Amino acid sequence: MKGSRIELGDVTPHNIKQLKRLNQVIFPVSYNDKFYKDVLEVGELGIGTKMLNHVLNICEKDGTFDNIYLHVQISNESAIDFYRKFGFEIIETKKNYYKRIEPADAHVLQKNLKVPSGQNADVQKTDN
Repeated sequence: MKGSRIELGDVTPHNIKQLKRLNQVIFPVSYNDKFYKDVLEVGELGIGTKMLNHVLNICEKDGTFDNIYLHVQISNESAIDFYRKFGFEIIETKKNYYKRIEPADAHVLQKNLKVPSGQNADVQKTDN
């Protein structure tokens, strides 16, 4: 049997419903229609970085958040690497966190937003 060829192209109004269906089948969360509208406007490439930067900027401006936490499936190495570049660290693993996907375990990642006393803010920032 000959191998299959897979091509990934741009998300367009003509194929956005396919992306929506793929997300419904693959991911344990549901995205609303605004998400898909934004994908068409912004473009899919880099959307995760833009969304995370948006959240981090809101937290920084607010100034009352000490930490941000999130869950990542333990087998999702690319997501773990992505979040580590933003300063997140694995602090815990939760068994059977997901109900509809395997593996069901999730890492809990944390990003500390407060600079420890006695440290300069510039020392805390890293470019990973």
